[in-house]
Amino acid sequence: MNIEVTCNHIVIKMAQILRTMVIMNDIGFQGITQNRRRFERRKVDLPAYIGDPRWQRHDFESITILDISMGGIRFVVPKRMKLKIWKDNDSDPDKLIVIFRIPNFFWPIKVQISPKRVFEFPGETQIAATMVKPGFPARSILQKYLM
Repeated sequence: MNIEVTCNHIVIKMAQILRTMVIMNDIGFQGITQNRRRFERRKVDLPAYIGDPRWQRHDFESITILDISMGGIRFVVPKRMKLKIWKDNDSDPDKLIVIFRIPNFFWPIKVQISPKRVFEFPGETQIAATMVKPGFPARSILQKYLM
């Protein structure tokens, strides 16, 4: 009889823990959604420059990086920007260069990106892009920053 009471007590405690976890994670009781991202994102507010790889550095335009991960970035660009990033996903997206500096690191990071999604808002455009084969220095600095 002691074993049955102990088992029931354990089952009740486990149910309470699971319910608390669901409520704390704002998942609700509809079900658990799976995170499809390979890398965790970190919200940031970093000034950066973007441009075509064929441009000179003085032609690059300023942007703001909103979040960053080991696999990609999301950034905001003003509407008046001369660089055109196309919304259509059927064509092969252009490769662009983004240059930014991570806080507490002295050297700027230069990565090549490939735009994947474009979100239009009044006054600005947000773009989600993947990083295309970042070099070892960029990858190591990002790993240190994101940990």
